Amino acid sequence: MTKHRASKKSGKKMPASRHKPHAKPTRKKNLLLLWIIICAAMIAVFITISLLGTTQKSQSSKQLPQTNAASVTPQKSEQEALPAEPNPAVDEQDRTLRKEQLDVARSLLAAFPDDTNAAFLVGMAYFEQGNVVDAEEYLEKSLKFQPLRADACDHLGRIALLKGQYDTAMMLFRRAIEIDPGTPGIHFRIAKAQVFLGKLEDAVLELKKDIELFPEASDSYSLLGETYLQLKEFQKAKENFEAAIRIKPDYTKAYYGHATACARLGLKDESKESQQKFKQLEAEDQKAGRHWRQVLEPLMVTYGSVAHTHTDIGRVYNEHGYPDKAEQLWQKAAILDPNNIECRFLLSALYLKNRKLPEALKLYEQLTQIDPENGVSYFFIGNINAQLNRFDEAEKAYKKVIEVAPKRSDGYRALAQLYLQLNRNLPDAKTLASRAVDLEPAAMHYFILAAACDKNGDRTGALAAIGRAVDLDPDNTQYRRTQLLIQEKK
Repeated sequence: MTKHRASKKSGKKMPASRHKPHAKPTRKKNLLLLWIIICAAMIAVFITISLLGTTQKSQSSKQLPQTNAASVTPQKSEQEALPAEPNPAVDEQDRTLRKEQLDVARSLLAAFPDDTNAAFLVGMAYFEQGNVVDAEEYLEKSLKFQPLRADACDHLGRIALLKGQYDTAMMLFRRAIEIDPGTPGIHFRIAKAQVFLGKLEDAVLELKKDIELFPEASDSYSLLGETYLQLKEFQKAKENFEAAIRIKPDYTKAYYGHATACARLGLKDESKESQQKFKQLEAEDQKAGRHWRQVLEPLMVTYGSVAHTHTDIGRVYNEHGYPDKAEQLWQKAAILDPNNIECRFLLSALYLKNRKLPEALKLYEQLTQIDPENGVSYFFIGNINAQLNRFDEAEKAYKKVIEVAPKRSDGYRALAQLYLQLNRNLPDAKTLASRAVDLEPAAMHYFILAAACDKNGDRTGALAAIGRAVDLDPDNTQYRRTQLLIQEKK
């Protein structure tokens, strides 16, 4: 994904949580608590910004998200699933949506004719619709504006692969790797081109690289097994098909390859077992395919494709300082695709900047329904509820962060801050702050631990913790002033 800077027209970020401190009986304690609260608010802002950045991981400073690589080795079966009955109304709606997809992309390029992202997204809109000729034209145009686009090189390589231009595909894929060695699936696609060219040993090397980068890449294990079959290295083929099956137990094609490898090795029982499993899964796939065509929303694929385009184009408008236009596109994307995570994250971030807290909260709650194991959504739910003075709801959300992401420091830190600012559950606050330090010994965590120790009357622990905070971030004036306040306390 690509991280674009927020529009300058958007408002300032607000602190992730805001609470009123309790009154203290002495002036020194008042000062100490004041510094703690100020720093806690600053910390919350920092966390919010860094987490938003985490959700929008960038390939380069100007590139947009690229589509995931589909498996380039399609499964085959003796009997295809029955086609759906023609539906003129659905076909018309599909054409309308596809036209909207292209119109929105072209409008972006008309507004920003020299923008590499605009040209890239027009190309991707055509690519999504299977029009590789026009896709190629605009992807090449995006490269003229910005030659160091791994995503454009990658997709041009995919088009060359589809056209059977394997040497050209190899050249483009290699160029993509030079720009961004971490391009997802790029070694797999190089290997596919090499297999077509008969360069089997080279394909093996590329697939091993892909597996090293992505150990759960079942398709790469399966293709490696197929390649070893062609090289007549049947034991290695068997092992790689087994690895693919371990990752994906219902991988139909891998069972077929495994049965073939076992047969060549003379392992009749294993071959027979895999053949039976292959036939069972193949029958289930065919049945599922027929059911899919009967019950699935016919336009679901189109909805998802158009929503993806709207999400990316909204990002470019936002980068150019048109957050209202971005908001409209992200809202439409969310309506089209109820499972689109990215448009909801982007829209909620925009609402947070504009202090539309109830709207942002609703989106994060939707995100927890889409992905219940995503701790980031619960984290923001906690932050927003804290700003709305719904402290019990904030507490529940932070506890949920700890539940779904127990090895991350975010939930422990946030809950400790909440308890400190509300002046309740102080022993728990100290335990939580200690856990955050254990997981991530950062200066801010030692600062929070110092506050927790001080609140619990542990002056020795407070001095030790604030000392570590100062050591890790010696230029932080708040840490130093807090250290002086703690030292002056009797």
